Amino acid sequence: MVLLRKIRLLIKYLIMYFTMLSPRSKKVMVFGAWLGDKFADNAKVLFLEAQEDKDLTIVWITRNPKVVEEIQNAGYKAYEWCSIKGIWYQLRAGYAVMTNGISDFKHAFLGGATLINLWHGIPLKKVGYDDYYEKDWDSKVQKFRNRIIHVPLGKEYVVATSPAIAKIYESAFRVPASRVICLGQPRNDVFFDESLMEKVREHQNSTELERENHIQILYAPTHRKEGKIPIELSCIFDLKKLNDFCERNQCDFLVKKHFYHRNEMEELQRYPRIKDITGESWDTQELLMKADVLITDYSSIYIDYLLLDRPMLFYHYDYEEYLQNDREMYFRYEDVTPGERAGDFAQFMNGLERIIDKGQTYQKAEREQVRNLFYCKEGQGAVGKKLLEKMKKREL
Repeated sequence: MVLLRKIRLLIKYLIMYFTMLSPRSKKVMVFGAWLGDKFADNAKVLFLEAQEDKDLTIVWITRNPKVVEEIQNAGYKAYEWCSIKGIWYQLRAGYAVMTNGISDFKHAFLGGATLINLWHGIPLKKVGYDDYYEKDWDSKVQKFRNRIIHVPLGKEYVVATSPAIAKIYESAFRVPASRVICLGQPRNDVFFDESLMEKVREHQNSTELERENHIQILYAPTHRKEGKIPIELSCIFDLKKLNDFCERNQCDFLVKKHFYHRNEMEELQRYPRIKDITGESWDTQELLMKADVLITDYSSIYIDYLLLDRPMLFYHYDYEEYLQNDREMYFRYEDVTPGERAGDFAQFMNGLERIIDKGQTYQKAEREQVRNLFYCKEGQGAVGKKLLEKMKKREL
């Protein structure tokens, strides 16, 4: 088995070098996200925005046949990454736009393409080469692999949101400053463009959330060890007390766990005000737009929510354990979390009570200060078309 794996790896690298000979066009762009499994995130929104330019050939690449069907039914190009057309477009693409990394594609076919890394959130937690919990990045094997793929896949640009984040990306992705673009996240363009939000809505099949005069509270925690440690709502919350609070205050408590926890199931029928929507196909940005209050922990989702300027609560019930066993952070937690903070359920309920009582302007000044740290001025508005223009002009 070990020998067979090594042979397959050798073949992949040989193909990668041969594909550097493929004639590529900057007018052909392939897009991918979440290891080829989803139609989502920054790449999804930029893909939809790019459809307006008829001079470009825009193709979504995925390993998921359901994603292919969904996108093709909407009238756009999408192919499985090992299909004949999927391989063809990966060989022809001048740009490969990714959300997680080269594994969003069958990257053996991308030798010589320019990679545009949009990433999937402004990092509060350490990522990439900075995350030593992930793997030993400086091992001999890893260094050898990096040298091999740097030749065919070395031209990578990373899109950051502010000078502070640009410095982080230089380290996390080991790219020079000249290849970090300080702009913003295309997925947040929907906050500023209702017509774009309508396009996003076309690609989801989820239950209706709107209830007249109800306050929408969204709980969106990050993953624990890539989903290996479950997030058990009944252990984190007193569900009866939470449900009773929501009844008294006309609130709906929506739970959207991380993608890695998508298969976790819990019995919530006794708590009608608490709904787990993790398994539904809601676009995260639309959920943020619907939410009157965001509750999270160490997820960077709140940094997107800063652009909407609404109250937040940070529920860090396992803070010490998380830092020790899961991820380090780039910033001092207390300095960049502008909202109520709670280390246990009693503090959580007190903080939520204050937010509901004081309303949308609560802690507004603190949010503005942190927003200006994470976003340059340009990044606090729509950015997708500006990025596409840079690509069209071959500035990248």
